[in-house]
Amino acid sequence: MRIGLHVNTNRDNGYVCAFITAQAILKYGATPVLRNEDKGSFPDGLEGVEFANFFENTPDVIISIGGDGTFLYMVGTYGDTDAAFVGINKGSIGFLAQINVEKIDGCIKRIVDGDYQIIKRNRLNVQVFNKAGLLKGGDVCLNDCSIGRGAKLHIAKLILKVDGQIAEHFFGDGLIISTATGSTAYNLAAGGPILMPDMDDVIITANCSHTLHSFSYVVPSHSVVEIIVEPFETAPIICLDGRDLVDFEDNDRVVIKPHEKMLKTISFGDDNFFGVIRHKIIQKGSFYENH
Repeated sequence: MRIGLHVNTNRDNGYVCAFITAQAILKYGATPVLRNEDKGSFPDGLEGVEFANFFENTPDVIISIGGDGTFLYMVGTYGDTDAAFVGINKGSIGFLAQINVEKIDGCIKRIVDGDYQIIKRNRLNVQVFNKAGLLKGGDVCLNDCSIGRGAKLHIAKLILKVDGQIAEHFFGDGLIISTATGSTAYNLAAGGPILMPDMDDVIITANCSHTLHSFSYVVPSHSVVEIIVEPFETAPIICLDGRDLVDFEDNDRVVIKPHEKMLKTISFGDDNFFGVIRHKIIQKGSFYENH
């Protein structure tokens, strides 16, 4: 088995955690693989470490070492390969990067032994077209596509359609279109519902609606969500998993569909999902209070 390491050196300074992980991988009879760009920076002293292009020679499993942002960047880059993904948490909370540093050895052994479950997660394919119907840009996200007000505090004016039917003429801070994986992220902060991670439904949640009601819709994964950006004073912005996509113009149209390839993530099945959510949310509140 070949196990890839995608290292955020801002979180893992000097590859300390990566080195420990590579040691464990070798200890249990597998091959640690780092990206070609890590060659020359990864510490010497381990025989059997491989360096490779993850697209050309994809490992069986790819582990991110960092926070949830590192995990999202990793799957945004390599998500269409056939690898299974998991993360070691070197960030603040770690909803997605679920392996704690003190459990690295045991978790690596379980990965090598095949003692884990695969959760297949849906992703969203997002494309933006101008008013003439020309494609401006597109990308894929695991957590969410968020469309919100721009640099000034002018409200976003958006038309929301689901499968060709107008659902809302929205006025407010924006809309969040989320997968089940992203339901515990920005969607939750905006008051949206939590979905189990293996569900493939899509959530549409209003962010600070300028009406007497707020709303969330839950639609099947095969639905096509469209958002039309009405003429504006200040351009709204669109982000996919925190990454900017394009600059909006009047009457641009955002089309959101399910991505054709599910993402394979590793779960060790040890924790109660809702217990983890409660713990992480409490932990996040404490983290913010102390920083």
